Amino acid sequence: CYTDGVWNERFCPDSQTCAKGCAVEGVDAEGYEKNYGIRTVSGGIELQFVTAGGNVGSRVYLTDGEEAYKVFKLKNREFTFDVDVAS
Repeated sequence: CYTDGVWNERFCPDSQTCAKGCAVEGVDAEGYEKNYGIRTVSGGIELQFVTAGGNVGSRVYLTDGEEAYKVFKLKNREFTFDVDVAS
């Protein structure tokens, strides 16, 4: 359904047909870096905003075991993290 950054029109002529006929597959570390600009670094991950293939933005989810996502209950609705903007 989705190869090298392009939706296959044979399988995905519209969003409803695509949603019914296509499944999300697992992606290995090389695929995450190539397609989504996400790679592991010592102590965490690094997200690239624009990949060489043209994808813009990246998003990851933290899982809580095999069957659920981690849910954060934020006090005063605050969430902080460090960003290294060095090039």
